[in-house]
Amino acid sequence: MAISMQGSWTVAVKSKSAAFAQRFIIEGADSGNGTYAGQVATPPVPVTGAYWSIRIQNNPGTGFIDSDDRIKFPVSVAGQYRFDIESNDAGADEDFNDLILTCSMPQGLGEFLIYGNLSYYSGGCWYNPCFRDWLVIESAAALAEALRYPAVRVPIEKLYPQRVIGPPHPPGPGPDPGPFVPLVLPIRQQTALPARLAQEFKMTAAPAAEAGPAKKAKADSAAGESTMATPVRSFAISSPAALAVEIDRIGIGDLVDILRPLCFTGPLAGFPLRFQEYDRTSAELAGGPYTGTGGRESLGQCVTDRNGNYIFRFSRDLGDFLQEVFQDTAAGENVFVTAFPDVIAQLLDSLAPGGVSYESAPYWNIPNLKRIDLCVPASAVGRPVAGCQGGRVYQQIGFIRVGIPAVSFDPEGRVTCTDNTAPYIPQTSCAAWGGNLRFSACFLDANKASAVTQYTIRHRHRVGMGWSGWEFYQEPLSLQRVGFVAPQQVGPFDRNLQVVAPGPLVPAKAYDNIELNFTWAASDWFTKAGVSSGGGSPAYAPTPGPVQFQIQGYDAAGLQVPGKNDLITLYVDNVSPLLNIASVGMGAQTGGDCALFHLSGEPVPAVLTVKFRAVQNEGFLGSYGLSVRKGNIPPPFPIAVSSGGFITATPPYVNASPCHQLFGTRPPDEPLAVGDFVTTNIVPAAGNWLDLGQPFCTFVVNVSCTKRVTDGTQPGEYGFGPVQYFLGIEQ
Repeated sequence: MAISMQGSWTVAVKSKSAAFAQRFIIEGADSGNGTYAGQVATPPVPVTGAYWSIRIQNNPGTGFIDSDDRIKFPVSVAGQYRFDIESNDAGADEDFNDLILTCSMPQGLGEFLIYGNLSYYSGGCWYNPCFRDWLVIESAAALAEALRYPAVRVPIEKLYPQRVIGPPHPPGPGPDPGPFVPLVLPIRQQTALPARLAQEFKMTAAPAAEAGPAKKAKADSAAGESTMATPVRSFAISSPAALAVEIDRIGIGDLVDILRPLCFTGPLAGFPLRFQEYDRTSAELAGGPYTGTGGRESLGQCVTDRNGNYIFRFSRDLGDFLQEVFQDTAAGENVFVTAFPDVIAQLLDSLAPGGVSYESAPYWNIPNLKRIDLCVPASAVGRPVAGCQGGRVYQQIGFIRVGIPAVSFDPEGRVTCTDNTAPYIPQTSCAAWGGNLRFSACFLDANKASAVTQYTIRHRHRVGMGWSGWEFYQEPLSLQRVGFVAPQQVGPFDRNLQVVAPGPLVPAKAYDNIELNFTWAASDWFTKAGVSSGGGSPAYAPTPGPVQFQIQGYDAAGLQVPGKNDLITLYVDNVSPLLNIASVGMGAQTGGDCALFHLSGEPVPAVLTVKFRAVQNEGFLGSYGLSVRKGNIPPPFPIAVSSGGFITATPPYVNASPCHQLFGTRPPDEPLAVGDFVTTNIVPAAGNWLDLGQPFCTFVVNVSCTKRVTDGTQPGEYGFGPVQYFLGIEQ
């Protein structure tokens, strides 16, 4: 795949150890673009430009093709930063020494180089395992899990009280709004944010070899044309205003040690990253916790290599340093030394809200050369982390693979997934599809080649006992191209294609096939559609029901490629359950806005009559239940049914064919229901509502349910409710 580059570099051939002819191609630069022979005798190439890319190619005798490549992490040598790009050609060996390039740049006061590895994590480590000095929480699900542990809940409540009592994550499939702003808890220090650092530089004469375009780099203008700044050491500068945080660090550390072995990780190859510089808010400057609401500046982006490794360069000029001094310096910090920038990393995904699927916590005070290994929650990846798996054209919907024994569809498209090959794959049981669906597909053959240059997707929905007419899927699709800041459109485009074979070319809505195109981020190679299942024009599912999606591949002439088509049926249902409590009464006493019931004159135990409903008309309830809480006593308060309908229910039988269904408080599941509501009489499981000597207490009647639905990336059941009815009971 192409190696993304930023800024000015000199590219030189370090070595060649191959029988095949080698070459490298520089594209997208302001200067230095071209194709160069892969020979040690090739003169070094000075390259300038904000964003550009390098590809290495080899000729096995049939023409030049792209080589596999990987980067080596940079080192500091004689006033320069250098790193190697190693490649493996089409030969039988896999030693990655066929052609090796060395990229070099001068060190300088304003030149920063970040490098590291990008991976995903899942399993028991709901916290980010890449941070050692802080416990970093990066999703709503992880926050909910963290709040279960007192050692973690206490500092969260102290540092982030609004995050504890804030609005809950909405039910149903879909990513966290945002991305989720991380919570940062200190583990190995006493303050909410780390101490600021500074760096000392030595001014030396610039090496003669660096004269020319590289000398004109942005940072060198701050140091002078004939000198360069070389970092010597870093040191802390005090921040007496920092907020001291008293938390159970030993308890948190023990918890981390217990959960770490349960963490699963893996590399993310060909994924785009963006970096931002972060300026602290006034509250953060005073020592408060990280909020993510401070000022930001986009520094640029890069793409990881085949191993998930990346190198990213950015520059700071004198004005940027002065801004740090005047706008991001707390009381007591030394304004006469250079402060390091604070950097945030973002995982880019054009199908995610705002184009960002993940945002890291800040990496504070980074020096000019800094390794940052990034760990991303698997739920934020949202797309395959491996290439084609063989079999059918459709490969995955989200993380759920199609065409394998562990994943089955009933005739109407309800999905059951028991695939446990990775902990982030959602487990489902006869679930509907909802939310935003990422379709991944593969047109490659056994030789990792394909004649498919473009494709269409058509859809139709169930109408009565038949189907509607075929319509073209035509939601805009943009993916990440190496060397481009913004995602680039791959469709839909108006083309003339052979939609029906044999037959003439007709107008169609087509998308470009970018599989194995090394000028595109490899993470997007197999993304074919981002289907907003609740919308579409025309609508995919005007009412809940089966929808068919047919994908078809075409060659450059617009003709169908035989065998490169597939059809999948999905039961789409984005409708929330009907959930409410109509009334609560006690004997002849009726409730109301301020319900108060008296036990005097009532039987022992007194009977509460509850009229409620929990209905999902397509049969996708996972369960429903009615419960009672008494006062501040930990729930639930034990109750029993004296007469009437069910207060809890789960599907009457569980199997994938035919799929089990649960409609809720309506026939056929609830024979006593009237208009989807059931009336049930409940009593305490033991004793009465009030204990002896207890004159009064408050109670809450709760009704909640779950729905079996997935977008392929998140769990197959979502909770709804509880809806609540508040009342008081007195003697």
